[in-house]
Amino acid sequence: MISRAPWTAALATMLALATASCGTGGEPRSSSSESAELDPSALATPSRQDANASDVHFLGMMTPHHEQAVTMSDDLLAAEGVSAETRDLARRIRAGQAEEIDVMRQWAEALGEQEAMRFHSTHVANGMLPPEQLDRLGGLDGEQAEETFLRLMREHHEGAMAMTRDAVENAGAESVADLGQHMLDVQTAEVKEMNALLGED
Repeated sequence: MISRAPWTAALATMLALATASCGTGGEPRSSSSESAELDPSALATPSRQDANASDVHFLGMMTPHHEQAVTMSDDLLAAEGVSAETRDLARRIRAGQAEEIDVMRQWAEALGEQEAMRFHSTHVANGMLPPEQLDRLGGLDGEQAEETFLRLMREHHEGAMAMTRDAVENAGAESVADLGQHMLDVQTAEVKEMNALLGED
């Protein structure tokens, strides 16, 4: 368990600035165990006939959201004095979300939606950090780096999960719904892991 420090109160104030939301969704389209084991790169590319506006919006907003999670993971992995457990979590987040970024970019290109991707890349999606928070994370080491990463990544995941529930419910293409359900299952498990590492499970 990570020990509490005097700077925790300041961190709570900093976290309040982050845009995060959580929502409710419908029934999952596949079981959690099946989705968690899914290889995103094995999913079929959505067709223009099946993909709808919700699918395109999801690809456009989730790609920069994932890119920020990769940056956050890189910052944690560059910090000194971080536990092996949190480093392992950061490596898995970085690897999993990098793979999903590749899949989403490939799908957007196949759908001819490069302009939509560029448009959404400038937006701050649910749970994304403002630049000052990202800069702060990158300058920390030890327990401060670890606790800050875990708390901010948890907020980041919760924002992504809210968007993803909406995408699963409103998807036109089955593969987009399947990818979204995979993201929900993986990130739900990762949030539980973060809670345990913070001693808040």
